[in-house]
Amino acid sequence: MKFTKLTDDSSWLLESADYSLVIDPWFTNQQVDGFAWFSLQKRTQTYGPFNFTPDKPLIIFVSHPFSDHCHKETLCSFPKETMIIAEDRAYKKINTWNHFKALKSLSESPFSVKQCTKVSLFNQTHQGFVFHLEDKTILYAPHGLSSLIDIPQVDVLITTTTTYKLPFFLGGTVNLGLKQAKRVLAKTGAKLVLATHDQQKESRGLVGLFARPVYECDDSFKLLNAGDSLALT
Repeated sequence: MKFTKLTDDSSWLLESADYSLVIDPWFTNQQVDGFAWFSLQKRTQTYGPFNFTPDKPLIIFVSHPFSDHCHKETLCSFPKETMIIAEDRAYKKINTWNHFKALKSLSESPFSVKQCTKVSLFNQTHQGFVFHLEDKTILYAPHGLSSLIDIPQVDVLITTTTTYKLPFFLGGTVNLGLKQAKRVLAKTGAKLVLATHDQQKESRGLVGLFARPVYECDDSFKLLNAGDSLALT
């Protein structure tokens, strides 16, 4: 299996023998959550265009409804026939666009994908998803996970090492950071750990005014730049 980081934030390509799986594609240089006065993030570059291999099905997975994961402009640049697998909130959002002909929930995925955390009033972002592709188990948790929950053993962990704090009324701690990531790693026993959702971006609006990010990492985590690939055998 091959892992390619498509952007410096949290867009990935996972290539198995059967599928090309694109995770959370956001390829433009900015995204807005709701309104620009509330949250606008900018980065210096765009990404792509990408030539995904035509010899296997291309599937897109969307993990969260927020526009740095569920980015309308990027998603709608894919053909309407592209299969989209989305968590419930993202599914409802994408469905309103009336664009894709093969929008599916997690339970309708052609491969095994399970959400190992529940969305609640106090947990809007710390969602984890377990993929089973070929004979590998991958846990994708771009904002981090609480190490207190039941976390399965996996081969690959993809998670953030950045701490991103907001006041409680704006969502609290959005990214749980390095210490929590290492606790999760210890519970998963992952052989490969990839850092994600750690790109330093210009943040504007109300969220940018209050955001307190701390960027850190250590040798436990593999840092890939956009375009870098890594094969797991």
